[in-house]
Amino acid sequence: MNSNVIVRAPLHVQVAERLRLLIDSGELAPGTRLNENELCQNMGVSRTPLREAIRSLATEGLVELQPNRGAIVSVVSQDDVTEILPIMASLEGLGGRLAAVHMQTDQIKQIRQIHNQMVTHYQNNEVTEYFETNRLIHELITEGSGNQTLVDTINSLSAKVRRARFSAQMTRESWAKAVSEHEEMVTALEARDPDRLEVILIQHVETKRTTILGSLQRSE
Repeated sequence: MNSNVIVRAPLHVQVAERLRLLIDSGELAPGTRLNENELCQNMGVSRTPLREAIRSLATEGLVELQPNRGAIVSVVSQDDVTEILPIMASLEGLGGRLAAVHMQTDQIKQIRQIHNQMVTHYQNNEVTEYFETNRLIHELITEGSGNQTLVDTINSLSAKVRRARFSAQMTRESWAKAVSEHEEMVTALEARDPDRLEVILIQHVETKRTTILGSLQRSE
C-alpha cells in the first residue's frame, strides 16, 4: 500500500463534520431548523449526503428529527446536564486513571503543548480557540486510556451536551479556576499519578456542570 496516498472521508462524513462545527460554534443555534436547500447550496452538495449526515448527527443527539418537519438542532436542557455530566465525570475520571498508566510519554508531551496553547488563548481572551484546545485535551486523555469501549461511551454521552460544555459563558473567576484545574490535570498526568488525576477530572467536570446550569438558568 502506498503510504503517500491520502484517503478522503466519504462526502456525508465530511458534511457531518461541517455541521458539527456550525453547531459547536453556535452558528446553528439550539432549536434552529436545518434548511436543506440553504445548506446544500452553502456546502455545494446534493440532498443525499446532507440527509445522511443529518441522520448521523441525530444518532449522536446533536439534532432531532421531527416527522414531516425536518430536523432541528437539539436544545440542551437543565435535565440533560443534570443527568449526563455526573456520569461523564465518573467516566472521564476512570479514563484519566487509565491514561496516567498507559499513555505514551510523547502523547503526554503533546497534551502539555496543547495546554500551553490553551493558556495563551485564555490570556488573550480568545474564547473559541480556548474551548477548542480545552476539548482536545479532554479527548486525548480519554483516548490515552487505551479502552475503546470507554472512549465510545463517553463520546456517545457527550454529543448532546458538548456545545454547552465547551461554550458555556464563564465569569473571569470560573474561567481562571478552569485553567488552574487543567494545569493540575496535566501535572498529575505527567507525574503518572492515577489517583490524583481521577480526582481532578471528576472535580473539573462537576465544576463545569455548575457553570453550565448557571448559564442555562440565566438564559431562561
